[in-house]
Amino acid sequence: MTKPTAWPRLNLAAGPVQVMEQTLRDAARPILYHYDPAFIELFAGTSGLLQQVFRTQYDVVIMQGEAILGLEAAAAGLLSPGDKVLNLVSGVFGKWFEDFIKRYGGETIELAVPYNDAIDPEDVRQALHANPGVKFLSVVHSETPSGTHNPVKEIGAVAREFGVITMVDTVSGLGGELLSPEEWGLDIAIAGPQKCLGGTPGLSLMSISPAAWDALEARKPEPLRASFLSILDWKSAWLEGKRFPYTPSVSEIYSLESVLEQTLAVGMEQFVNRHQIIAKACRAGVKALGLELWPVREEIAAACVTAVRVPDGIDDAKLRETMRHRYGVMISPGYGELHGKLFRLGHMGPAQAHPTVLAAQLAVLERALADQGYPVQLGAGVGAAMSMLGGWDDGVTGS
Repeated sequence: MTKPTAWPRLNLAAGPVQVMEQTLRDAARPILYHYDPAFIELFAGTSGLLQQVFRTQYDVVIMQGEAILGLEAAAAGLLSPGDKVLNLVSGVFGKWFEDFIKRYGGETIELAVPYNDAIDPEDVRQALHANPGVKFLSVVHSETPSGTHNPVKEIGAVAREFGVITMVDTVSGLGGELLSPEEWGLDIAIAGPQKCLGGTPGLSLMSISPAAWDALEARKPEPLRASFLSILDWKSAWLEGKRFPYTPSVSEIYSLESVLEQTLAVGMEQFVNRHQIIAKACRAGVKALGLELWPVREEIAAACVTAVRVPDGIDDAKLRETMRHRYGVMISPGYGELHGKLFRLGHMGPAQAHPTVLAAQLAVLERALADQGYPVQLGAGVGAAMSMLGGWDDGVTGS
């Protein structure tokens, strides 16, 4: 009989992430009937917590499927055949959204940059000037495969100038960046609990503006109804009737309630700040080892992961295998067409975005690089990272 693979000591991959023990305990509560008054109250309370985390007064919808469901639901519910969609592409996920646009009859107008760069809002303005009649704009806030982020606040403001409805993938942005859908012009913002919030996968977290509701109702030849992809079904069932269009994922709601409560107990500003601080320290550690960051400039580097260009002479797969199987630390490779070009060091959620975990991750990276003969001074990366963390205090900065 084959011996099962040992579990890692640390899951520092790009998501799903390692979760806090409190979350696991809360997710293990007894299963309630979804129309039990206690569950109705819990679901409503969780929705209110989600509004606070999104920092919005817009309606929120919790769809019962991993965040890809919410992304497809946005395209399926908004797009009518022939609608022009300006799709902003700065990475793998941005490019993949074109599949949804095509599937639901939209006409894609692509604005693309290299996958180590970010979209310039002025280029968005020029594209909208050059393409009258664009109804929708799609953009990825935090491109996890590239370790980059786009200036969604500025892009949303440009879209508003032209009366364009925005679809924003902030799956790994929420919790790592402060945002407000009202202020940022985010009409449909889609997030996932399994990234910077530090939760379990299985839900799509959505903020919906009044303009987006109007656009969903205006879809031709008719609004999308009676479908697992229907956002409007959630509006009529839950928002208006406190009913469910289908059986919700009870345990995932328990988990979501837990991570939202933990996030708000820290405070959104501090919760986001811990991700920003740890990401900056991680980048300092990487550079101290003589490694090159994947993003073309540091100001566009994401808070969710640090993407590192695979150095010459290093076998990417062997490096990650060494970290995982010899030292028990799981990190992520490049994704899609970026596979083999970079690796990603994760620091998402309360269990990852912490100095202790960062020190362990960088130390194991140093050891694994040395094992491949890479000229690394052991301790250099850890030391550089720790030098950035002099003001850290778990009682203030952390949770």
